[in-house]
Amino acid sequence: MQKKITFKNISNFIEGNTRMFTDSLGFQPQHIKEQIAYRLLMCKDDCVKDGYCKHCQCPLPNRAYATESCNKGERFPDLMKKVEWDKYKEENGIK
Repeated sequence: MQKKITFKNISNFIEGNTRMFTDSLGFQPQHIKEQIAYRLLMCKDDCVKDGYCKHCQCPLPNRAYATESCNKGERFPDLMKKVEWDKYKEENGIK
């Protein structure tokens, strides 16, 4: 499957790479770091192993840093604010 070049895909690519860079500098809040780790954990058996997302074909871990979920919530939701993430963790038994 070949990636489509769209404004949305370009925007997600830039956002994911920018957020990954700022994370490497220690500038990501804990609730965002947790959600990125959760996304990668949910995809560890296929996408992470292959190095790219099976839904959008973007490279990993870069794509996990973008706000919007590429799988329409099938595996994980969009990145959330802290209060929403805390509630999601509680409702889904995420430690």
